[in-house]
Amino acid sequence: MNYQMVKMNEKYAREIINWQYEGSLSIYNMEDNQESLDELLSLDYYSVIDVEGNLIGFFCTKEAAIVPYGNTFHVYDKTDYLDIGFGMNPKLIGKGKGYSLFQFGLNYFKKNYNVNQFRLTVLDFNHKAIHIYNKSGFEFENQFKSKTGHTFFVMTLVD
Repeated sequence: MNYQMVKMNEKYAREIINWQYEGSLSIYNMEDNQESLDELLSLDYYSVIDVEGNLIGFFCTKEAAIVPYGNTFHVYDKTDYLDIGFGMNPKLIGKGKGYSLFQFGLNYFKKNYNVNQFRLTVLDFNHKAIHIYNKSGFEFENQFKSKTGHTFFVMTLVD
């Protein structure tokens, strides 16, 4: 499938805010408020659309891609990585599109940011995402537990 990466705009940001993940993934549901909208529009967020203009997913980089509490454990001290985050339209989860979408994003950032070292942070129970990241060559580097008790894995890729 052909995808296009575009800087986040208000239309796509509002759509993402209204995505509803189910089960344990509901932790990724956003609040429909100005703060969520401001974050998606002011930080480094990118929309991924298909050839028909449908929103398939999004990526974020830099500050938007880290879990700030992880700084307490110095998991982001190495600065030679591009931190990335990835979200997919919940209607597409489990339909075999995650790996190709993630590869599209990696290739985009390799080319446009001229980097080959990536870092991402993922919740330990997000097995489908972890599978995609492992298949993409990411390896576990660190982990930390948030104040709420959630365990996050920090994974890196040096290509």
